Amino acid sequence: MALAKVILVASGKGGVGKSTVSALLGEALAQAGHATLLAELDSGLRSLDVALGVTESVLFDMGDVARGGAPADSVMPCPFCGGLDVICAAAAPAAVGKAEISYMIKELGGKYEFILLDCPAGLGETLSAAAKCADAVLLVTTPDPAAVRAAASTGRFLEKEGVRARRLVIERCPKKPKKLEPFANLDEVINGAETRLIGVIWDDPATRAAVDSGKPLPSDSPNKKMFCDLAERLLGRRISIGFK
Repeated sequence: MALAKVILVASGKGGVGKSTVSALLGEALAQAGHATLLAELDSGLRSLDVALGVTESVLFDMGDVARGGAPADSVMPCPFCGGLDVICAAAAPAAVGKAEISYMIKELGGKYEFILLDCPAGLGETLSAAAKCADAVLLVTTPDPAAVRAAASTGRFLEKEGVRARRLVIERCPKKPKKLEPFANLDEVINGAETRLIGVIWDDPATRAAVDSGKPLPSDSPNKKMFCDLAERLLGRRISIGFK
């Protein structure tokens, strides 16, 4: 089996929903039949254990991998989504460099179709290391000026690191264009982030509630389709992005 496609999920600013995108995109890929691993790299600030409902089961994490432990020992299956596994971030700060990320991908890449690297927000050594191991980047932002500016800066940083295959995901997007103010429309958000759009995630309380409680995204959530469509686009299928 070929090595997994490695996708880096990044953001310029914290709190824009990057880990939400990682968790629910992973869920969508797995539900579509594509074995997926989430690898959380945000040492000291883990959250995917909560989103995937594995908090009480975590015995090993990325800190153990960084110290030379077997990556397979750190993999936790998501209890509500077959085909979706996670390696949680270290509970305490611990460096995760290119060598550790490459080691994990080499050891586990043959078991999965996708590995999503949930990277810490902002610029830094971990982002640089992860970028060198990734096949593509999803850059997450919300439609507010500070987050959009930070996304553009992160995109330029990633380009200098040699990553050209990057796409934008807009999180917590209001359904009514007039609520995008001070942006006049979605095109201004995309242009400000300097990155081509691949997905829009609606501002939806049910989405946040699912991630905060470690439960699957409800089928009646408007974002169920948005994450399924995002997964399909990553698979190379042409699905339009509507915004009305």
